[in-house]
Amino acid sequence: MTGGREAGAGRPRRRGLAARLDLPTRATLPRDLLAGLTVGASQIGNTMAYTILAGVPPVHGLYSAMVGTPVGALSESSQRMTIVPTAALCLAAGGAIAALPPQQRVAGMLVLTVTTGILMLAAGLLRAGNLVRFIENAVMVGFMAGVSVQIVLGQLTALTGFKSSYANKVESATDMVVHAGRADLSTTLVGLATVALILVMRRSRLKLFAMAATLVVVTAVVALLGLSSVKVVGDIAPIPSGFPVPHLPDLALVPGLLLPAFSLAIIGLVQGAGIGRSVANADGSFGDTSRDFVGQGLANVSAGFLGGATLGGSVNATALNVSAGSRTRWSSVFAGVVVIVVVLAAAPLVSKVPLAVTAGILIVAAISMIQPRAMRDVWNADRLSAAVMAVTFALVLVVPLQYAVLVGATISVLKYLYQASLDVRVVQIEVSADGHAREVARATTLAGETVTVLDVEGSFFFAAAPKVKESLPGTGGARRVVVVLRLRGRRSLPSTMIALIRDYAAELASGGGRLYLAGVGAELDDQLRRTGLRPSLGDDAVVPATGEFYGACEVAQRRGRAWLDEHGAEPISAPGAAAAGTPVER
Repeated sequence: MTGGREAGAGRPRRRGLAARLDLPTRATLPRDLLAGLTVGASQIGNTMAYTILAGVPPVHGLYSAMVGTPVGALSESSQRMTIVPTAALCLAAGGAIAALPPQQRVAGMLVLTVTTGILMLAAGLLRAGNLVRFIENAVMVGFMAGVSVQIVLGQLTALTGFKSSYANKVESATDMVVHAGRADLSTTLVGLATVALILVMRRSRLKLFAMAATLVVVTAVVALLGLSSVKVVGDIAPIPSGFPVPHLPDLALVPGLLLPAFSLAIIGLVQGAGIGRSVANADGSFGDTSRDFVGQGLANVSAGFLGGATLGGSVNATALNVSAGSRTRWSSVFAGVVVIVVVLAAAPLVSKVPLAVTAGILIVAAISMIQPRAMRDVWNADRLSAAVMAVTFALVLVVPLQYAVLVGATISVLKYLYQASLDVRVVQIEVSADGHAREVARATTLAGETVTVLDVEGSFFFAAAPKVKESLPGTGGARRVVVVLRLRGRRSLPSTMIALIRDYAAELASGGGRLYLAGVGAELDDQLRRTGLRPSLGDDAVVPATGEFYGACEVAQRRGRAWLDEHGAEPISAPGAAAAGTPVER
């Protein structure tokens, strides 16, 4: 990874269009060209293999790399993230269009790509980048492990030439083991040779070109040996020599594919956000997640209108891009150009790629997607996270992928809400006259004629209200109890918390006491006025936040003691008592 000094030192500051497009310089151009050549060559086989997972001709994956990859590179914030068709997206897309008649599946894929892109674009423009935080890592680890198993099982037919009568992948794999003699020997040898050669080359100096070189070598050997029983990409559909022609999506298919498109958008955005947070730009900065959403959205919309399959940020392609020396976004632009040149100049040769080779590439890629360390970390973190990971993994294997990810995301959000509602506690603070504070044992019942400072740690959202309510100490019948509730850092409160504070103030007021709110910021103060809580408490009972961390608490504490002294000799009507409908006695 390259720091900002190497990337920017000694270069004249560029202005205008050159600066906005981050145009390569003489220092960065050679490395970007090499990285683009490396990534583009690898994507010839990868995109075809991944698009086969979607059940449409592999040329649509090439179209995505030709069009969507450069468009995404020029519009995203994470400059070295490579946007291409991914295994997870293509597998999910295949499940979504599987119910369509065969003649409509290509049209369905184009609709799915454009719709997914529009949803991604909307998420980016609405600055929804932070929402991906609610998709737990356990969900994605379980999801990717399930996808890996699905890919391996689904590619056994292409790898061996075995044809099973079972549609279910697990049953088909079992059938193949039981009837192994029915596999085509030539196809099996080609598939196994592909896997073996990739693994060997990954340990050599040619590791960056392992998949691309394997595709070329094995394809050439199959052609030279004349292995006619080995099926090739051209048997699915020919690879046309030419730039893709614009297509208008079939709007009649949109309603049935809207929910799957939402699932694909979640998959792509979560994967892209993970890359953006872990792969820095060449200057050491990290990309803006929402702008990355925009980049992925534009990549999908442009690819969909030109016949491309769904694409998103790829972990493997990005790692290859960085390893190959990428310095700017233009490495991905050059990668798209490489694919364009290959399709325009060598489409007939691309059609000769054996399906057993694409199957071997997919199997190696799928196995590399499994993250044993991440799975172990999730398992050891807590049993609830382990359960979420296991449930997501099982769902991927038994229900359509596009619905599995929705269920996993829902479980993730529900888990967050559940844990946030429990991860809240009320603590008692002792504030000295000079503003120093320390936590003390919280009293279960407050004493009369005292001022007690309380702080609520954790989320203040609606589901936490019951726990906060039961944690607030009561008066136990004591008279003239004053409580200072610290609200520093709270920008706003949900209505349930507003009601809780109003009720607690009324409870204190009914015994001749009073509630103060300390550390109130401008936004929260405006909300307290709108809801009528500030007028019911009294303006002097709301203490603004100060530069001192516990300064507002110290001010509120002094006001509370002065209030007790001031009203100690005569019957009073404390603020808040009228709202509670209970007279206050001295």
